[in-house]
Amino acid sequence: MAFDSRTIDNDGNLNDRTITSGTFGPAVGFNLSPVHVVGLALTHTGSKEEYKTQLGNTTLDLTEKRSLTTIAPFYRYMKSVNDKFLLYGQLKAGIGFGKETVEVRTTDAEAKLSTMDVRVGPGIVYVMADRWALSADWGVLGYYSEKRTEDTPTDDVTTTSGFQASLNPGSLTLALNWLF
Repeated sequence: MAFDSRTIDNDGNLNDRTITSGTFGPAVGFNLSPVHVVGLALTHTGSKEEYKTQLGNTTLDLTEKRSLTTIAPFYRYMKSVNDKFLLYGQLKAGIGFGKETVEVRTTDAEAKLSTMDVRVGPGIVYVMADRWALSADWGVLGYYSEKRTEDTPTDDVTTTSGFQASLNPGSLTLALNWLF
């Protein structure tokens, strides 16, 4: 679960922005053996960004909303450090679906979103009880693709894709796991 709220204030000019976003997602894992785990993660992300833009001599208030639900099976190879801590490498592949809305005055523009990503990264598990564990992921080597289809008569499509490599601890993701 993550939540972020930011305000960017540039003395009232067009670069002022208010950004709010949040992510929530349960994950369920099944231990095939002491070192092999398979599971499924379901994540929902929502964001809202408010700002102004200039169109000719008119200043417009804009609100962009984005909603994305992702389902991602994963595989973990775990190595025990002691009876409570384990290190792991994880392979995760997900697909997501959602929408993006831009509100300008009384007019809304919508786009459908579909995503696909594959990532590999390290993590650590703290076993709290026989069936409960807390896991933390903090890095990634992966590929991401997003297809954005605008809801217009021409159904304009924009595809964004790329590779990512990072061991940034600032991208820490925590999950509470029920182990079957």
